[in-house]
Amino acid sequence: MRKFLNVSKERQKALEQQFPRLIDLAQVNETKEYTYLAVSIFDHWLNRDEAMELLGDLDASEIVRRASIFESFNHLLSEQTEILTFRFRGLKGDKPRFKSFLSEHAQSMYLRQTDMGMYQVILPKLNAVYFEGYDDTNVFYLKDLSVRPIIESCAEKVGLHCLEHW
Repeated sequence: MRKFLNVSKERQKALEQQFPRLIDLAQVNETKEYTYLAVSIFDHWLNRDEAMELLGDLDASEIVRRASIFESFNHLLSEQTEILTFRFRGLKGDKPRFKSFLSEHAQSMYLRQTDMGMYQVILPKLNAVYFEGYDDTNVFYLKDLSVRPIIESCAEKVGLHCLEHW
């Protein structure tokens, strides 16, 4: 069963203009168009010793607990605004193709936290790009800083923390 539906050609073109240089963001190359904002289980950037202690050798219940916090956050975001995913296509593999979700369930399953960088989405009304990250920290790239309070509010409600660039 299909989970995604390509957006219309007109919307595709509009989204390409709204979200330039997505390939750079996907490759973790920052651009002047976007401002970085991390959302994390942790309230600060971990140093090496903290990372070893807090990220290494986790038991299954802690992994599930952390993932469920991000899933609650993603659910709150989806209640606030439309979420679309994208894949890169084209000869160079650098042209984004935007897709909508065919159901809330498909969206929820796609946005399941794996801590392996599996999902990448845009939030068109918030002018934001959102990537699942690693080490219990996900990343937003914001084109409009006025939407930051919306993200911070969702994060705070579930116990996540927003972090500036390291």
